Amino acid sequence: MKNHLIILGCSDRKSGHSRNRALPAIETYDGPMYQSLRKFLREYQWPANLYVSALSARHGLFGAVKGIAHYDLRMTPERARELTAQCRAALSKWRGGDNAAVDDVHVALGKDYMPAVEPGLVPYGDKVRRFEGGIGAKRRRLNELLRSFSAKPRAARRFVEPAPGINKPPLYFLPDWDDLLDPRFDFDADEFSGAKSERGDLHCHRLMQLTPMCDGILVSLAQRQTSKGPLRKLDGTEREALSPKRLREHYGLGESRFLFGDCGAFSYVSEDEPAITTAQAIALYELYDFDFGTSVDHIPIRALSDEERQARVKLTISNAADFIKMWRKRGKLFTPVGALQGADAAQYADNVRQYYEMGYRHMAVGGLVPLSDSDALEIVEAVSAAADRLPKRPWIHLFGIYRPRLQERFRALNISSFDSASYFRKAWLQSDRNYLTQSGEWRSAIRVPMTRDGRTRKRLIESGADLDLLNERERFALQALIDYGNGNLGLNETLDAVLEYDKWLLRRSDSNSMRAKYKRTLENKPWQDCGCSFCEKLGIHMLIFRGGNRNRRRGAHNTAMLYGQIRRGDKSGNSG
Repeated sequence: MKNHLIILGCSDRKSGHSRNRALPAIETYDGPMYQSLRKFLREYQWPANLYVSALSARHGLFGAVKGIAHYDLRMTPERARELTAQCRAALSKWRGGDNAAVDDVHVALGKDYMPAVEPGLVPYGDKVRRFEGGIGAKRRRLNELLRSFSAKPRAARRFVEPAPGINKPPLYFLPDWDDLLDPRFDFDADEFSGAKSERGDLHCHRLMQLTPMCDGILVSLAQRQTSKGPLRKLDGTEREALSPKRLREHYGLGESRFLFGDCGAFSYVSEDEPAITTAQAIALYELYDFDFGTSVDHIPIRALSDEERQARVKLTISNAADFIKMWRKRGKLFTPVGALQGADAAQYADNVRQYYEMGYRHMAVGGLVPLSDSDALEIVEAVSAAADRLPKRPWIHLFGIYRPRLQERFRALNISSFDSASYFRKAWLQSDRNYLTQSGEWRSAIRVPMTRDGRTRKRLIESGADLDLLNERERFALQALIDYGNGNLGLNETLDAVLEYDKWLLRRSDSNSMRAKYKRTLENKPWQDCGCSFCEKLGIHMLIFRGGNRNRRRGAHNTAMLYGQIRRGDKSGNSG
């Protein structure tokens, strides 16, 4: 299958484009070629072998998925000559490597733009296909090329009906925190399989395919403002900037799992306005093929004045109205979710009615994370009661919370879904609740910190510790645990080796207390009774608190245990 790179010019920008919010380039520009491309992508999924780049007077040559803010600069012969080095470098980068190899380059540029790319196209030789003639002829050539791809038609999004009746298990979504793992990490040797750029790290959900751990992944568009995550900010020359990352494949989501997008309101809670616009949100939900997409909200945190809080609630409602109108206009390519905010429980409940009248049948309650159990419950009860009074009860999602003490009540209120990473993070954020057993009990993971870790090493150097001795004790402790897991070392000898290393790390925990916790873990050998994809393969390594590849796998295990409890309706894990 050939890989095709299309190079488009960037002369006509959409009117009304935000001056300080970046839309993907294929949404920013509104010339005939971009109109044809967008029409195709509304009817078909983005082909795996289609790459698209744009040539801009301001930004040079870049992948058309990159976000572009408003600018005012036109291409001139002088500017084109200035851009030749940048264009040559980008084209050279896209030629190299198995994942970026381009078979054919299709150039649809005007005479002012061509001088910028001509030198960089020379190495491609006869792979270059130039669109000749006027704009009409070029547009026909583009349409012919697009129709030649083996692209799947975009099917109507699955509209998930709210679960009927009381006490139905809610859907659980795992928030994405860029939890990638080295699939071939050597645990016994404690070594990565290669350099980060070479080893092909995979998301934990994709690696744990044989053990269900969630109903889908929640992805925040706030990644767009950071350097982490599959939606991270792009400089424009990466492979991901030429075509959108296939998120369902990235997360290993089968047909029964969902991709849920939200705007990450807590990431901009201290700002006067949301960091993302409605146009941005919809464009990204469509581009990355989300199943659910949430309207843009702004949390009315209690630290604000009453006037400021009401302004945020009003803005959230206005955004929701604009969001569903734009969603309808653009072809309804995902299920819209209205983000609910309020200054109190009564206002949340009133907004449920407003959103229903707008046309929302899926709603999500935001702003609950910092609230106490009692305050969160008051809001959820008010929202649920308001939903019950509507002609057809909408789907209700709770953003960011799993409250063990409230789960029975939430289920009785017929809450449809929630998301939380708390059980994932417990794998390394607590001292005695790192591993959730099949029976719903927590166990301590056994800490063997890496002396090569920068912060740990700095602290040890400042304390005057003998690093050579500590390195030796570290290796001895890790090997003792491996030997114990293999049945080649006794319990007390293993504990002695671990705690002999542990006492040099200046932790405040009482060594006797840790010995008791570790002894309980090692005596029970919970990894032997688990059967999840990771425990079955890795054994005792799942209980070793050390580095992201062990800790994140343990977090995935915890999440799978939680998910099993949710599906069964167990109360055993509700102590948190």
